[in-house]
This record gives sequence, structure tokens and C-alpha cells, in this order.
Amino acid sequence: MDFYVVIPARYDSSRFPGKVLAEIGNKSMLEHVFLNAKKSNAKDVYIATDSDKVYEVAKNFTDNVYITSSNNNNGTERIAELAKILEWEESVLVINLQADMPELMADNIDFLANKSINNVGLSTLYYPLSSPDLYLDKNTVKIIIRDGVEGFCRVINDDFDEGIHKHIGIYSYSVKDLCLYMNLPQSNNEISLSLEQYRFLDNKLKISAYRAVSDPGISVDSLDNLNELKGVNN
Repeated sequence: MDFYVVIPARYDSSRFPGKVLAEIGNKSMLEHVFLNAKKSNAKDVYIATDSDKVYEVAKNFTDNVYITSSNNNNGTERIAELAKILEWEESVLVINLQADMPELMADNIDFLANKSINNVGLSTLYYPLSSPDLYLDKNTVKIIIRDGVEGFCRVINDDFDEGIHKHIGIYSYSVKDLCLYMNLPQSNNEISLSLEQYRFLDNKLKISAYRAVSDPGISVDSLDNLNELKGVNN
């Protein structure tokens, strides 16, 4: 089974500008994510960015880095542009690995690729919420799964619900479905919640979700997250 991993790496994050270049140990967060992805069974790993700063740093550890348009609304659009640049066929499977997931290991990448190889639409991973406090943490995206994937949200005000899980920043789709995504309008949920996956859900395209095989670790959305991660790895 052949698949590619693409890491969309935007420098101007609204919540934590420059976070992809934040140092953990002696490497940038982006390099940690890249090296973890290289341990997977992916045919190759690429970085797609709109930032000259990110490009220059990434060139120190890979030649597979491309500048993409600053007009892209999200990582999925950035990856769709890269697929067009590299002329990937419609059947090619692509894994979108978020650049702020430095603890997500190759086992989860390979697991998602294996699960989604014959899927249509979007496939993704989830994991149990480690604390009830995360219900109110807007930086921890939640996925609602009951009779299939019902939705995503940032804040939950209700009591514990066994159908609500932590959504993991990794997606898979075929190049064909990436092209379809690009031809769909942005949905209201996608815009208001800044959750790119809603363009699939709101346009009635299938989303498949699987429990991650190992703890994906911390998603770095703030300086506090970064300091927590550094504390764990010191």
C-alpha cells in the first residue's frame, strides 16, 4: 500500500504565531513531526508551507518542502495544491499530519492509512479525553460519534457523554476527494469554528473515525502546551 504524508505548516497561527518553529530540545517542532512521519510506511513525507521562514528551516532537514499559496484557507487546501504541483493521480492516498502534533508516532499514521485505503471522503482518528476539564478547552477539538460521526466542536457544556472524544489532528483522503473538497464552498461551521473537516460533513460527504492505537500526545496550541511538552521531555 502506497501513501504520502504531507505536513501543512503555516507560520502565522492565530493562537500561537510561529509555533511550528518552536524548539523542543535541539529541534523545531516541525522537524520532530517530520522525523516521526519518516518512521511510518509512507512512500515519502512532504512539507507544504506559505512561509519563507518555515521553508528555510525545513530545507535544513529535507528537500521535500514546497511553498504554497497564502490564499489557502486551511491545511487541506494547501495539500490539494501540493498534489496538483506534484501531479499525483486521483487514486493516491494522502495523510494530512498536523505540524503541531510532535508526539504522534508512526504507528498511528500507518494504522490510519491501512484503515482508510478503500474509504471515500475523509478518515481521521480520535482518542479518549484525558480529563473532564478538556470539555471547556476550546483548543481541544472534540469529535462526536454516536451512529457514525455526528460533528465536531470546541467547547462542551453538558455532562459527560461517552460519545464525545478528543479529535486527533490527522486526516486521510484520496487526491480525488481533495479535488472534490476544493470545488465545494466553505461551510458556515468550517468558518465559525475554524475546523476544515466540516466542509466534508456539511456537504454530506462521508467521514470515518477510528480510535488511535497509541496516545497521540499533546497538540501544541499555546505556549502553555509547549511548556508542558518540554517538561515531559526534559
